[in-house]
Amino acid sequence: MKTKTILFLFICSIWLVACNSNKETTKTIEIQKLINFEEVKPDTLQLISDAKDIKVIEKTFQKAREFGVVDNNIVPQYKIKLNDDEFYLWIDNTITGTIANVNNRNMFYNILATEEFKEAINYQEQK
Repeated sequence: MKTKTILFLFICSIWLVACNSNKETTKTIEIQKLINFEEVKPDTLQLISDAKDIKVIEKTFQKAREFGVVDNNIVPQYKIKLNDDEFYLWIDNTITGTIANVNNRNMFYNILATEEFKEAINYQEQK
């Protein structure tokens, strides 16, 4: 009986340790407004650490659809650092947006820029 109790406690303690190790580390998404492809606007860095906002942004990027290769010289509004990748973001008052990896800015992906996404990145409509 004593052996069963010790074994049970040992298994429970391993289970608790395993459950605690699955917790995600705090993520942060960096967003900055741009002047041009290489220059950011001063004092515009946003650090997004709210778990709900991060989930919305990541989900939006995961659902992006490849648009294709475009020779583009239009300056994006934002640069977003998501995990180890950086993206340019073109967005307007419509429900669509476009992203491109900074390492391949001619390969475009369309995103669905929902109100929830716009709130997550603190987008303010251009007038």
